[in-house]
Amino acid sequence: MLIPLDFYRILGIPQQTTGEFIEQAYQDRLVQLPRREFSDEAIAVRNELLAIAYEELSDPETRQAYDQQWWGGESTDDGSVPLTQPEFECEPSQLIGVLLILLDLGEYELVLAYGEPVLNDPQGTVGDAVYQADYLLCVSLAHWELSRECWQQQHYELAATSSFKAFGRLQQENAFPELQTTIRQELYKLRPYRILELLTQGDQGWGDSSDDLISAAPSESGEDRQRGLELLRAIIQDRGGIEGKGQDYSGLGNDDFLKFVHQLRPHLTIDEQATVFLPESKRPSRLATYLAIHTLIAQAIHDRSPRYIVEAKSLIAQLENCQDLALENAICDLLLGQTETLGLSLDYVQDPKAIAAINTGEDSESEDGNDALLAFYGFTETWLAAEILPHFRGLTPDNFSLNTYFDDPSVQTQLETLSFDVPPPLEIFSSSNSLPSPDTEPETPMVQSFATYPDDAPPSLPPKRRRQTQRRSLNNLDTANTNHRQGNTATLTAPIFSNGNGEVWAGHPHGANVAPGEYAVPSELSAEPVLGSSVPLTKRRRRKKRVKINPIRFGLFLLGVAGVIGGSAFLIFQGSSPLGSLEREQLDLTLNNTSEFIPDEATQKTLLLSQSSFTQPVAQQVLQTWLDQKKLAFGEKHDLNALKTILMPNLLTQQQNRIKQDIAQNRYRQYEHQFKILSYTVNPKDANRATVIARVQEISQSFSPGSKQPNASPAKDDLTVRYQLVRQPGQWKIDQIQVVTVH
Repeated sequence: MLIPLDFYRILGIPQQTTGEFIEQAYQDRLVQLPRREFSDEAIAVRNELLAIAYEELSDPETRQAYDQQWWGGESTDDGSVPLTQPEFECEPSQLIGVLLILLDLGEYELVLAYGEPVLNDPQGTVGDAVYQADYLLCVSLAHWELSRECWQQQHYELAATSSFKAFGRLQQENAFPELQTTIRQELYKLRPYRILELLTQGDQGWGDSSDDLISAAPSESGEDRQRGLELLRAIIQDRGGIEGKGQDYSGLGNDDFLKFVHQLRPHLTIDEQATVFLPESKRPSRLATYLAIHTLIAQAIHDRSPRYIVEAKSLIAQLENCQDLALENAICDLLLGQTETLGLSLDYVQDPKAIAAINTGEDSESEDGNDALLAFYGFTETWLAAEILPHFRGLTPDNFSLNTYFDDPSVQTQLETLSFDVPPPLEIFSSSNSLPSPDTEPETPMVQSFATYPDDAPPSLPPKRRRQTQRRSLNNLDTANTNHRQGNTATLTAPIFSNGNGEVWAGHPHGANVAPGEYAVPSELSAEPVLGSSVPLTKRRRRKKRVKINPIRFGLFLLGVAGVIGGSAFLIFQGSSPLGSLEREQLDLTLNNTSEFIPDEATQKTLLLSQSSFTQPVAQQVLQTWLDQKKLAFGEKHDLNALKTILMPNLLTQQQNRIKQDIAQNRYRQYEHQFKILSYTVNPKDANRATVIARVQEISQSFSPGSKQPNASPAKDDLTVRYQLVRQPGQWKIDQIQVVTVH
């Protein structure tokens, strides 16, 4: 079997490496063992291949012949281009060792190309069956590492696909449970990003089609959106509802998840929001009920079906004992053409903009007394344009307006025959009722739920209050509950929203004070008003008379004047809804943002050091790693291996000799460092080489083992240093260090 691999890459050295560093590289590779899950036999095969490469290259004659075979002559300092792709001929018994080396080199596609046929070969004719578990681990790790690369490149569905392949193979064989757990945790953290990617594909393009990964991304289809909705419902189920206290392992806290839901809304159609929020309103969930009311209003106007308004009024009745929804109730009466009921509902409206519109109409001296109703009609058009239209995918002013709703003959027919009986309010939000037991809910599929957690009972709520409290916004859900679930700390950018009147929403979903810079949500569903946030209302004058108009005649009358007043009040009333502030700033969880949930700090450093393109963060991480490892290497324990991950062999040898001198002189050092990168450049001829110039301030003290007193006064250095960096193999390391200036 011929593998595209040469002896230089096996040892992890460039082809122009001089002879004195080959042995050092060989020893380093022997020390750098693969993951501990690999068997000793597989590691022994890998070490045999390292020995073969070392023997071939350490002898000048055999190395010259090898270079002549593949490069056509001796190596040069600038690196020669091989005449043909070097290949390594390996026996089936050596294949597992080759796969381990390819894993070390980051050649994950090659690992899959040569490893998967072994796992798929029931006869065992491709590789040695003794190493079956090692082949399984190699292939699973290759899939997993490809997943992490896709994650870093913000291709979340591709990342999930690769992780599922790794997890599926391990789960099928019931092997390596610790690795299974790690992959499963990352799949959980991927879910919010997958949901965004699947549901926003039509709104955000996939970029340049020349990019292989981007062009390979799934195109928007009904299956993609359905998968995104299933993931969204699963994550809500695992949390025990939108406001639930359950654990979904995504890393999103309660306030972050509310922002996440609001960010998703403009990317969901009316029907999609109905499938999500209507079932959640029966949990019960106050936020889901509020959003379901808006969804039903949108559905009624879009589908020209007033029956959805009747259902919305039923949900409003369920929330009346804990939330002021008089405005929505009045709008529903208008959409049903119930002018007599509308007049009663308007008496309870607390929204200052609506009150101003109604008072303007009452001030008119029209004989028919319809000016107040027409003013509220105009306000409703503006409210729909500001509070409903932007929050549903696929809605446009052309297919969503009050005029087209009343102009539809089927609407008039339905209003004549529709029963307007609203069922009595259900006391589903009273303190005596707790959320459904999770024991009665089915467990969601793999990577959607692995455990169910009991939900806390909702807090006690005050009795029904009317006209004493201002209209509240939708997000302050449980002001009496201050027990924020530990571990769900906010990791996303957290803006504070303003309501457009100079006030800052400071309500927290659990009643806790929110400091500047943290996410603060409005308090639409709070059980008590937010102190200091009431909006002064002008004193309502007594209504001149109760207008009783036939609903059908009223609808026809409105059609005649709707075109005149269609958009006149848009600027006056814009921003009055509790949801209006949310459309100005969205959750900082977008497809252009790198994941903050994965990987952990140690893995982030590793990924930076292995990044192919050289940037300032990479330079910062290389220098920080060098200085951190230097403290360990020269510290009390004299860790000789600490510098192997950051220094090239020649520089590593120099530093290890210094450490050995300190050991011989029975001393160790303690360092304190500060540094600032002044500049960095990438070699235009070789993207794997870079130069960094930094100013480094170092304080060092020498100690004797077991003594806390320094041997001498501390040495202080202020230097400008030039670092020569090389990316080999697959990781940025320091090749040379040169002091430029002593300050």
